[in-house]
Amino acid sequence: MKGKSSIEVHNLSVTYQNVPVLWDIDFSLPQGQIIGIVGPNGSGKSTLLKAIMDLVPISSGFVKIMDKSLGLVRDLVAYVPQRESVDWNFPASVEDVVMMGRYKKNKLFNRLTKIDKELVQEAIAKVKLEKYKDRQIAQLSGGQQQRVFIARALAQGADIYIMDEPFVGVDMATEKTILDLLILMKNEGKTIIIVHHDIQTVSNFFDYIVLLNTRLIAHGKTSETLTGENLQATYGGQLNLLTKIQTLIKAKDFPLREEGFEDK
Repeated sequence: MKGKSSIEVHNLSVTYQNVPVLWDIDFSLPQGQIIGIVGPNGSGKSTLLKAIMDLVPISSGFVKIMDKSLGLVRDLVAYVPQRESVDWNFPASVEDVVMMGRYKKNKLFNRLTKIDKELVQEAIAKVKLEKYKDRQIAQLSGGQQQRVFIARALAQGADIYIMDEPFVGVDMATEKTILDLLILMKNEGKTIIIVHHDIQTVSNFFDYIVLLNTRLIAHGKTSETLTGENLQATYGGQLNLLTKIQTLIKAKDFPLREEGFEDK
């Protein structure tokens, strides 16, 4: 699988109220790697994941996953949102939430099979939450809640895992548990794509990185891409590309989609 693209993003722009959040993003990501999406606050990292998952409207460009549209491979892609975006007061147990990962492979109201239930228990064990499986999710710590969502993604049995800030608000032990699990998943041929905010841990966590600040700054192997020049371009002076691009659009009256451009 290595050497092939897991996700291709072509000429992607996303705007909110005519203000660009992502502008003309173009890259491809390898398979079988742990990949970090890195950049300052407000740089469009989470929006990029949502655009890949078709959760926000795209102004221009297109995305391919394993050379197909998302609709054709949706069951092979698992999405773990930011923990803060979830209503953790919803009355559900750890096991209930992880079981949701199996329903995408079945009709919603079909009963889960014995194999489904075994996969759910395996996923709970992988994130080391066996003794909490009957506990209500509201009673868990932040790190435990994060592991519940990762377990739900594991239960889905996907090939590509897209995670938005999985290390935020977790203690060192949970961070190590998650990282060890990600390495195991990579060794099984899975692709993991993670939005990450801590630049100091990037070289320890990721094989490959995408540096983003509204525009694509750089992407490639971490050992080659995490340079002072690229970091300066990404973070230096907290580049306000959003304002610069918005001003350019107003001055030149550029269309958000080029004439003759069609999504593929």
